[in-house]
Amino acid sequence: MPVFDLTFVRDFPNRAIRRLLEHPANLRDLLTTAVPQLADGFDCPRASLVPPVFPLDDWRYRESDLLFLIPYRTGKGTRPVLVCVLIEHQSEADPRMPLRVLLYTVLFWQREWKTWEERPAPRPPLRLTPVLPIVFHTGPRPWRAARSLGELLAGPDAFRVFAPQYQPLFWDLAEQSPQALLESAAAWLEALAVIRAKSAEREEFLHVMEQVVQRLSGLARRDQVRWDGLIWFVLAWAMHYRPQEEHNDLIARAQAAVMEVKRRKEIRTVGQTIAEWLQMKGRQEGRQE
Repeated sequence: MPVFDLTFVRDFPNRAIRRLLEHPANLRDLLTTAVPQLADGFDCPRASLVPPVFPLDDWRYRESDLLFLIPYRTGKGTRPVLVCVLIEHQSEADPRMPLRVLLYTVLFWQREWKTWEERPAPRPPLRLTPVLPIVFHTGPRPWRAARSLGELLAGPDAFRVFAPQYQPLFWDLAEQSPQALLESAAAWLEALAVIRAKSAEREEFLHVMEQVVQRLSGLARRDQVRWDGLIWFVLAWAMHYRPQEEHNDLIARAQAAVMEVKRRKEIRTVGQTIAEWLQMKGRQEGRQE
């Protein structure tokens, strides 16, 4: 079961989603919904995280940026593909996003170029790793900022044709209804319904959360580790964003959504752990104030 500490006080939404995507099955769910025509080729259990640290003073590593190097199956074996996932949770969309993703891509290729140059002669032809850039937007409103580099260029318009033809793939959670996510039959997407419903009326939110837990209940027998992570995420998100007076009802409704006594006890333990973490968070914020 994931452990809370005070590092989660900062940037909780991005850290929580990042933690989920580090599980291969959740990463597979993202790829299946974002690029269904390519998803079957990715060998997600063999994915490896690439530290997104590049030698630029003004382009530092961020917790919400994930670079996965994943083997991609072809008719001739497997080849690595870099999947760049940028998690954007802010209320206002970042208009720099196309440039930001391009910069990550070019810096990764520059690293490969340098490695190639350092090889002894005769060198094989330079071949760059394919990159799949995905902007995973979890904000409350649909993305309205720039999606391509061309949109960022100032006039005259005649020069837009010379802009690099580079456009990341945007997967916008705000375009998905809670019910559509619940009906997706993908556990990770089902869990995301609590994000979409976080501002709903009390009873509506409780109903969505209860449905999420109920749909995830069968996962516990197949993949205990993944179930632990998803239940932690659902309860942590709910208790982080919903009023404190709802917390006991949140835990009780989550327990009622599962049949097994063991799972109910696990949910109670997770809920209590999250409540303690929120109390520590509140005390720390009070000291800072």
